[in-house]
Amino acid sequence: MSRQPTPLRPLLRLLGALLTLPLSLALPEAQARDTVVILKSDDLDAYDAPIDVFRGQIGRPVEVLNVGGDKATGERIAASLAADPPVAVFALGAKAAWLAARRLPQVPLVHAMVLDPARYGISGPAVAGVRMQPPPDLVLAQLQLLAPEVKRVGIMLSTTNNDAMVGEAIQAARNAGYTVIARRLSSEKDVRAALRRLPNEVDAVWLLPDPLVVTPRNFQVLQAEAVAARVPVLAYSEGLVQAGALLCVAPDPNTIGRLAAEQLKRHFDGENIGVLGEAAPDTVRVVLNRETQDAIGLVIDPSLLGFVDAVVQRPRSR
Repeated sequence: MSRQPTPLRPLLRLLGALLTLPLSLALPEAQARDTVVILKSDDLDAYDAPIDVFRGQIGRPVEVLNVGGDKATGERIAASLAADPPVAVFALGAKAAWLAARRLPQVPLVHAMVLDPARYGISGPAVAGVRMQPPPDLVLAQLQLLAPEVKRVGIMLSTTNNDAMVGEAIQAARNAGYTVIARRLSSEKDVRAALRRLPNEVDAVWLLPDPLVVTPRNFQVLQAEAVAARVPVLAYSEGLVQAGALLCVAPDPNTIGRLAAEQLKRHFDGENIGVLGEAAPDTVRVVLNRETQDAIGLVIDPSLLGFVDAVVQRPRSR
């Protein structure tokens, strides 16, 4: 008995229906891109440790792309990623994080090494991050350990600084028994005047991230006045310690990579990336400027130097 030929019209209708399916449904699941892109703002050594740890923990293919501090390069990278989206992005630095949040709003993003994400508009329903400021009680514990004579702590902020960490820092200092002298300033002129007065009114200055207060010129003024008054400056980045601040307590780079991987793995396990918020670093790196320590006459028990992870000592000019 011979087989009857298949009617052509039903076959064409079936083919047409298949062609109208969304690409994500028409392709087998195994063909979906499973790569996590690491997007760097620039080619900085500070990004190496977080990348290495993240790569070792994420459990998925990783591609590293470098914006190189160049807007045009960043836009080309963003266009390429939009055409072939990765499963997620881990962005290091403000430029990379802004680019991912704005140009790839549907791609899950975890940002790190961004001091004030809200200032740069790094937000969205698919955005989480790793906070660049450790819990303030961890920071103050190091100040108490290495400079126990400090009783009055000065903090300067712009009137537009609404970072929630500011209130947490002030309250933590009060809880630790410090008298807090906080100044809110609205202009560059007011900042310079306060920078010249404050070291004579306090036992230590605690610098918090603030675009009006912390500028290269302002830091030079503060450093000169603080050394003259023999007052330590507690900073939030290793770069500021290298520039002359006494001490910083910053997130450990390995911790940044680990927490970023944990954030994304929680998302891959079914949690909504947009509600994860910013993970707080639980391990810190303490950096001390020995030259500044000598300049302000601060004596530190040698046995306590074991709590310091790195010592900066620039050679004195002859």
